[in-house]
Amino acid sequence: MLEYLVLPIKRLTDFRGRSRRREYWVFTLALLVLWIGMATVANLLFPLAEGAEGSSLFDALPPMSESANDLLLYVGGPLFVFLGWVHLALAIRRLHDLGKSGWWYLIILIPYIGTIWAIIWYVQDGQPYENRFGPDPKGREDVPGELKLKRQSDGIPLPAARVNRD
Repeated sequence: MLEYLVLPIKRLTDFRGRSRRREYWVFTLALLVLWIGMATVANLLFPLAEGAEGSSLFDALPPMSESANDLLLYVGGPLFVFLGWVHLALAIRRLHDLGKSGWWYLIILIPYIGTIWAIIWYVQDGQPYENRFGPDPKGREDVPGELKLKRQSDGIPLPAARVNRD
C-alpha cells in the first residue's frame, strides 16, 4: 500500500504512460486525509479564543485563528502546490489507462457535471492489454492463452467448423 503513496511522487514529472486505479485512489484519499489532518492540527495548536472572531479559508468552514490560517498558508501552501502537481500527473496517467488523452482532465472545469464525470471515469477499470499510451500497468498479457491461434501461421486464423443442420 505504501508503494502507491511513493510511486506518484517518484513519477511527478511523468505525464506519459499509465497508472492503475488503485494507485490513483490510494494517493487521492491520502491527500484528503492529509488536508483534513493539517486543518485539525492547526486548529488544535492555535485555537480560536473564546468569543473572538476568526477568519476561514472558505465560507463553508468554521472560523480559525489568524495563527492557524498562517500555518496552513505558509506550510500547507507550498505542500499543496507540490502535491497538486503530483496529483495532476497521476490523474493524466489514469486517463491514459482508460485510453483517453490527458486533455480530458480539463473536463473538471465544467461545474459539478465535469467533476462527477471525471470521478466516474476514475473508478472504471483501465483498458486491458497495451494501448497507445503504453503497456497495461496490471501486467496482463497481450492476448490471453485461450484466444491464441492453435497452429503456428502467419496470423491467418483457423477456418470455422462446419455446422450440420438437420
